[in-house]
Amino acid sequence: MMTVQMRLSGDPAEIEVMVKVLAVVFQLDGSGLLYTNRGSAGVRCYLTARIPNKHDRSEPSTPDLHR
Repeated sequence: MMTVQMRLSGDPAEIEVMVKVLAVVFQLDGSGLLYTNRGSAGVRCYLTARIPNKHDRSEPSTPDLHR
């Protein structure tokens, strides 16, 4: 199974939308925690994305984003 680790950085509301969009295609895992960026505006979060097999596509898996 193909797995990619991602770091999303930006406005919290935009990250929340992006995670929902990514969850349509990928199976997402991660803590869903948002961390304040050091030295720049916005926040960041870390996710692991996998391409689900055909048996895993019942529902998108979106980590809860805590602010």
